[in-house]
Amino acid sequence: MTKTINVLLIDDHPIIIDAYKNTLEKLNDGNDEFNFIINSAKCCDSALLEFKSSLKDQPYDLVFVDIRLPSKNPKIKSGEELCSIFKSLSPNTKYIIITGHYDAFIFHNILQNINPDGLLYKSDIGSDTIREVVLNALNNVPYYSATVLQLLRKSISSKIVLNDIDKLLLYKLANGTKTKDLKESLPLSQGGVEKRKRFLKEVFNTQKQNDKALIKSAEKKGFL
Repeated sequence: MTKTINVLLIDDHPIIIDAYKNTLEKLNDGNDEFNFIINSAKCCDSALLEFKSSLKDQPYDLVFVDIRLPSKNPKIKSGEELCSIFKSLSPNTKYIIITGHYDAFIFHNILQNINPDGLLYKSDIGSDTIREVVLNALNNVPYYSATVLQLLRKSISSKIVLNDIDKLLLYKLANGTKTKDLKESLPLSQGGVEKRKRFLKEVFNTQKQNDKALIKSAEKKGFL
């Protein structure tokens, strides 16, 4: 018996939506197990309305969410936050998150906060990848694309252990935040920031080098 799978595709680029649709429609052809019914949304606002509306009748079985989405709602600033709301409303739905950021910190945050059924790095995506992540998700098997796995393996195989503050400090430095401004986004005083930076430079063996060397070393070990 063919099972209907209701799918919501959320991305602000029509060409990407079309690519997902084409692959899912090909999966429909000659497949007696699943039949995909596909809808789409281009921003957080329309996606949330569509998702909530579906709960009255037939909740979505599978949702693709791009991490960077436009939003007029100040409480929803990203696809990650949107997906968190979705999970609270429909925990049995399968969620696949897509990000174009090559960033271990973001990957770890998504896995920790959302624990999606699939996590894809945008440059890895092709029809085969979409097919695999969909079939895995429907069979309750988590799927991470090649780049995500590569970064996760680097950080897991490293003997270095960092707490959340250390990871956030590295992330902020890598994104251009100056040392004097780090205390604005970290639960640390200026002295505490300097102390954590010294610790990180010791951990990554860059004691007598600048912040660029620290960031480069952290990237090589899969922490950024």
